[in-house]
Amino acid sequence: MKSHLLTYVLLFSALWSCRSDDSLFDLTDSQDPLIELQFTDSPINLQGTDALFAENIAYDQYDKTKFDIFLPISQTPTGLVIFIHGGGFTGGDKTFIYNSNFENEVIDFLDTGIAVATINYRLIEFGDNEGVLKSLNDSKRALQYIRYIHNELNINKEDIVLFGSSAGASTALWLATNDDLHSPEATDLVLRESTRVKGIALNATQSSLDIETRWLGNVFADFDVTLDTIIEAYGEDTVYGFYGVSNQAEYETPEIEAYRQQVDMLSLLSSDDPEIWIRNTGGHNNEPMTISSFNHHPFHAKEIKAFADAVGVPNVTTYGNPILYSDTGNEDYVTFLLRKLNE
Repeated sequence: MKSHLLTYVLLFSALWSCRSDDSLFDLTDSQDPLIELQFTDSPINLQGTDALFAENIAYDQYDKTKFDIFLPISQTPTGLVIFIHGGGFTGGDKTFIYNSNFENEVIDFLDTGIAVATINYRLIEFGDNEGVLKSLNDSKRALQYIRYIHNELNINKEDIVLFGSSAGASTALWLATNDDLHSPEATDLVLRESTRVKGIALNATQSSLDIETRWLGNVFADFDVTLDTIIEAYGEDTVYGFYGVSNQAEYETPEIEAYRQQVDMLSLLSSDDPEIWIRNTGGHNNEPMTISSFNHHPFHAKEIKAFADAVGVPNVTTYGNPILYSDTGNEDYVTFLLRKLNE
């Protein structure tokens, strides 16, 4: 296995060195690589697919801000799928896609010449005064950093799509519905990179991270759900800590109202946003009673579709258990993301 891996590393290096000078490092005068990739054995059986694997590439200074990537052997820059894991912003890990639920899909992308990255981000902790924006902004930087080192990764930075599950899905939706979050004049060259992508696929997503306005006012409007109901289910520390505060008095301020608006993806949706694939079928259609049913309720997908349709954002949506709505094309997320990368 080691000798097989070394052969691929040498081939990848040779292909990289043959690329034309005018494609190199448009953000720096140096011709030196921005990073030195260290390849290792794949955590999944690639079943003969010609691809390299690198792990724990740092995109920021924190222990959690790292990503892994599978790179298909290619003489030309490839497209990229970035996976964002779930876990309620309090748990989960980038290694989630190495289990049997996603292993075949990773291979499907690689066989089609598409790279696959999976990212970690900082989680919300007890007493956290940053809240969920800390996690969201880490994912933003991961996307920007990958674009910044696109030459080293042999990636076409214009051909990037996102796939997320649960909290990772809402992160993908947040990135896609915001206007470009780049900072063109930033001294940190990573932050100059665009955050716009060609498409997003959302599995078991939340529609908005503004719980009070959107969950109560839209998603669960047909049910007898109040903020007290949600606090009882999650606990005060979790609900208030989600916005970086510790009690009701701190929560009921103009600052937190503005914070909640920053994470309300439904209100951020606009006609220039990328096409969305959505599937929320894991929970029942009844009144939510548990944390899982609040987080993954089919009506989250229902509201995303309603808002997307209203502003003209194309979507491939399925929701309900039993199914209440299913797009007639019945496109799975792998087919959807490959279609977006080829457009």
